[in-house]
Amino acid sequence: MRVLYVACDQAVPGRTGGSVHVLEVARGLAARGHEVHAAVSAGPGLAAREELEGVTWHRIRWRPPHRFFRFRARPAVRALLAWLKPDVLMERYYNFGGEGITAASSLGVPSMLEVNSPVVDHPGSWKGALDALTVLRPMRRYRERLCREASALVAPIAEIVPAFAREKTEIVTWGANVEAFRPERRSEGVRLDLGVPKGAVVALFSGSFRPWHGVHVFEEAARRLAGRRDLFFLLVGGPEAGEGRGYPGRRLGTVPYERMPEIVAASDIGIAPYDTSRLRQLRLGFYWSPLKVFEYMASGLPTITIPLAPLTEIVREDREGAFFREGDGADLARAIAFLADAPERRAAQGRSARERVVERYSWARHCEQLEGVLLRIAR
Repeated sequence: MRVLYVACDQAVPGRTGGSVHVLEVARGLAARGHEVHAAVSAGPGLAAREELEGVTWHRIRWRPPHRFFRFRARPAVRALLAWLKPDVLMERYYNFGGEGITAASSLGVPSMLEVNSPVVDHPGSWKGALDALTVLRPMRRYRERLCREASALVAPIAEIVPAFAREKTEIVTWGANVEAFRPERRSEGVRLDLGVPKGAVVALFSGSFRPWHGVHVFEEAARRLAGRRDLFFLLVGGPEAGEGRGYPGRRLGTVPYERMPEIVAASDIGIAPYDTSRLRQLRLGFYWSPLKVFEYMASGLPTITIPLAPLTEIVREDREGAFFREGDGADLARAIAFLADAPERRAAQGRSARERVVERYSWARHCEQLEGVLLRIAR
């Protein structure tokens, strides 16, 4: 198939979960033998068109260059669609997007909407309240129009798409690049460069440092364990680099995606301390596909996270990791200390984690699911 993948608010290469998602999906579909073109955001120093790893990247510009004005990319996307004449279009859903789905509908091209965040208004949504002030609810009507015009949808849970569209929605999960993230990437040299004391157990947090990612819970647990010199706390992401704040460890700030496999493999326990109370949208259900968890597991790390589906389906208690009470730094400290004191248990859980993610939660498996939907709707 010739596939056009529209994700104009994402920069590739990039350092966010969204950019990683777009990169892995595009090159994963290309690896399965398809001709993949991806429309992404333009950036300084990047070519307007570039072929990389089997994918042709088309970098779209619009003014003003903020993603809130992504709708102004519509003429460029429509022209690209008309020129490429793809068999199918897929678009990564964004509140201010829709340029791919609407162009495909008008030109008679089958389309798939990739939904990774809520299309429906959650309870207490400020967007929903603002929309309601107009009486006609133009934002909701536009989002629902995209769902109607798309030939198919994919989403991590059904609750984030409108009820009328659920029959044509397939449930999928994200994954990890199991070729890049693997236990064999572990290096004592990397640990030394990171400042890890010899023999210390490294507890790792990676993410964008948004409140609902639970950095505050991780750091509370780290401070409770600050007296243990055999522990080292490593944080990847966020705006600042520096030493641990009241605990032995280090903040690396944002790092290129290409460096992440060696950093994760240099660690011993992966921490995913989500705090769902910090994000109202999660009242609809835990719709995140937890990229960090898959990468921890692929690297052979046991994972400590909260006992909430689908995390309880991905990580099984005492088989791939452990759980702690959500938002409770003291309980997270307990769980970290327990695994830190049990090297054989950590090793066994790490092996099980690697096996499970290779079998069920790889990007290759994700792209196989997407391919099935795309083939079904392609003209």
